[in-house]
Amino acid sequence: MISGALSMARIMKNRGVQKVFTFPGGTIAPLYDALSQVGIDIICARHEQGAGYMALAASRLSGQPQVVMVTSGPGATNLTTVIADAYYDSTALIAICGQVGTGDLFSGRKVRQLGFQEIDCVAMMSGISKATWQPTKAEEAAGILDQAFELATHGRPGPVVLDLPMDVQRNEFESEVQLTNLTTLELPPIPSPDSSAVLESAQWIQAARQPVILAGQGVLLSGAMDNLKKLAESFHIPVVCSLPGLGSFDGASPLSLGFAGHTGNQFAALALHHTDLLLVLGSRLDVRITGSETASVAPRGQIIRVDLDANELQHTRVPAHLNIESDVNDYLKQLLSIISPLTIPETKPWLDKINIWRGQHTLAIEPGKEKILPQTLVETVNRLTASQQTVVTTGVGSHQHWAARHFDFESPRRVFLTSAGHGAMGYDLPSALGAAIARPEHTVCCFAGDGSIQINIQELQTMQDLNLPVKIFVLDNSRLALVSQFQLMNWPDDLTCGNKSNPDFAQLAAAYGVKSWRLEKPEELETICRQALDHQGPALVHCLIDPAADIDPMLLGGQSLAEMWTSSPGE
Repeated sequence: MISGALSMARIMKNRGVQKVFTFPGGTIAPLYDALSQVGIDIICARHEQGAGYMALAASRLSGQPQVVMVTSGPGATNLTTVIADAYYDSTALIAICGQVGTGDLFSGRKVRQLGFQEIDCVAMMSGISKATWQPTKAEEAAGILDQAFELATHGRPGPVVLDLPMDVQRNEFESEVQLTNLTTLELPPIPSPDSSAVLESAQWIQAARQPVILAGQGVLLSGAMDNLKKLAESFHIPVVCSLPGLGSFDGASPLSLGFAGHTGNQFAALALHHTDLLLVLGSRLDVRITGSETASVAPRGQIIRVDLDANELQHTRVPAHLNIESDVNDYLKQLLSIISPLTIPETKPWLDKINIWRGQHTLAIEPGKEKILPQTLVETVNRLTASQQTVVTTGVGSHQHWAARHFDFESPRRVFLTSAGHGAMGYDLPSALGAAIARPEHTVCCFAGDGSIQINIQELQTMQDLNLPVKIFVLDNSRLALVSQFQLMNWPDDLTCGNKSNPDFAQLAAAYGVKSWRLEKPEELETICRQALDHQGPALVHCLIDPAADIDPMLLGGQSLAEMWTSSPGE
């Protein structure tokens, strides 16, 4: 005889799961005991969202779906933000939510709530997951979990949710079936790139004189970084990244234009506007990249779009001249096998033009003499970690975009993790902990705003308990600055977002037992950053930055990619 919980624990062990992330509750407790029986470690956070983001980051960095477990009711609702984040940013994740027993669930009683801490998890999660399943018998649980692992990673990755009734975990059944290879789910085949379309795209690339590659997260998910580098460097094609695509191409390369869009680089936006051939690799081309004026994306050029998700190709905001449904790496392998004999296009005049734009719209700034500029802070940490394998996590806000602009990424050596599609504040700290667990050989730097850090600040205790050597840089401008900037650009006052009072984050970190510094003077910037980075354990630097610093330039509603707003239009 075997319990439903123990059968699930054995499936996890067979799948190579070494640890699960959780915040506890009664309706998930039987599974904890089963995990301990099979030798799977349990990482207990201080909040369900903290546990979820730790798992999400570990999943992105390991390439294997991680497991997060929460209890029913508020446990499931607290995890909803993480599930949405995993769904929109295509991260494989297995979420297991405890649930009241099937006797309550299927009682047929027409009442508001069927049991204590009960909520309709299937209805709540179904719109933000690849699937939400609810096993109703103990003998079903292992097979459904096995299918969840398959579905989470198949095609475009994403979260799969299991709503797990208490009695399904506790009930026993007579098992004569070996708990391996239980998956019966029929999954659609991964499409191979159409050879004629690949050949046509090769001919277009060869004929282009002002080509640009737009690299999205699909490059990272398919592991196509080396082939992207080979294509760009062999044919001298500049590369623009989406925000979640940062790291797919070496940010320090002369061919790198950084990221484009709402808060991206102006010279990258100009390249997207003036290109005669745009090769889009695994990017959704959402509004944060293109702005509201989609016709300004390559208006006089051809667009080739490669994406694994047929729906993204069919329901695009920016029509392409050639759509190729394919895994990005499969496409690039086939492209490189036929494009190498072709004549290398002459792109030097185009690259010279881009470098003129780069000089006109430089991101370089003079360090502040009286106040610390956030750009200088990020650049300092970037320089001090240049020789190190590094993972950078951010929250959501101005600090997120300063980190994206002023830090050099090149996956897998220097990785950027952020909440891109869902845009959830509070992603910063717990994802940094997950990163430190998944890649202990990397330096993990967490850039957090004074608003975002307080969403999940309780995870400082988890960091201290696990002695994770994460380096946190809190950029404190006493504003919810990105929304504050938006309000002040449109209305007389930054209601709700300006003049925010904050605690002394250094003292707060010290209360958790974390080594901390308070950084106020520009002349102390390098010394304190170096001390924090050199510290062997967890560390936090409370950085008081210039409160007047804004995101500049910015792509506003109604502007084309050639018209980004800047506070210095004459420069």
